[in-house]
Amino acid sequence: MRLFVLALTALLVLLPSLLILFAPERSLRARLPWALAAFLSPLATFGLVRMVPLLSNNAPEAAQWARFLGLLLSGGGFFLPWILFAIFLHRR
Repeated sequence: MRLFVLALTALLVLLPSLLILFAPERSLRARLPWALAAFLSPLATFGLVRMVPLLSNNAPEAAQWARFLGLLLSGGGFFLPWILFAIFLHRR
């Protein structure tokens, strides 16, 4: 099971970062910040969820909507690199 999670993480996070980094049309100076942002975006969303106690359900007054928002941000962190990759491809 751990191998599956590792492969899924590599597919959802590392692959779009590498595709941005090795895009042939743009210079390395334009590609590097986008690739770094795509690679670090899941860490940023997980960090945001862990820093805000309401989102990680660590506060006694946490409501269901706050925990649901935390779950959406945690899961969305894996798809954010692909969204950044699509934005990178279609911007001029």
